[in-house]
Amino acid sequence: MEEYISWEPNTVIYKFGDQSDFAYLLEEGAVEILSENGTKVGYVNAKEVFGEQSILLETPRTVTAVAIEKSAAVKIPKETLLKEFKESSILIRAILRSTYLRLTNLNTTITQDLKNFFDKYH
Repeated sequence: MEEYISWEPNTVIYKFGDQSDFAYLLEEGAVEILSENGTKVGYVNAKEVFGEQSILLETPRTVTAVAIEKSAAVKIPKETLLKEFKESSILIRAILRSTYLRLTNLNTTITQDLKNFFDKYH
C-alpha cells in the first residue's frame, strides 16, 4: 500500500546528516535541494524521485530538501527501494551507482576547487 505525504511551503523534508529511511516520488509541487551550508544545488519537480541517493549509497543525507510550494509525494521506504534496486538488471544497477558516485565526486571536487580558489585569492 502506497503512503502519501504532503508538505506546506517552506517545510523541511529532511536535513543534511539525517538518517536515510525514505525516498520520495514527488506527485505535485516542487522541492529545493540545499547543500550542507544552505546553497541551492537543485530542484525536484513533479514525477521525479528524490532522497534515493543516500539510501543506495548507504550514507546519511548529503543535502537538505525543502518544499518550496504546497507539495505531495509517495513515500518509498528504504526496504522497498533497495528491493527494487536489487531486482533490476546488473546493467541498470551499475549505471545508477556510477552516476551517483560521479555526482558525489563532482560535488566534492567543486567544493574543493572553490575552497582552493578562495584560499589562493583571499
